[in-house]
Amino acid sequence: MKAKIQAMSMEAKASAMIIGCLPPGVMFLVYVTNPQYIELLGTQSLGRMMLAASATWMFMGVMVMRKMINFDF
Repeated sequence: MKAKIQAMSMEAKASAMIIGCLPPGVMFLVYVTNPQYIELLGTQSLGRMMLAASATWMFMGVMVMRKMINFDF
């Protein structure tokens, strides 16, 4: 039973890692393909505010996923 719980926990950790890395990865790919599109986020005040808000929400989401996945058995 312990091995089954560990396997399910590792599956959830892998899913959380993929979900956490996906937005920065997509942003990087968009920057590589069309830099002018992403540069607006760094040059405009509204873009910087949007980046800060999205980083805050991503951090909170990662912390929630971490709390859900890390459990003692």
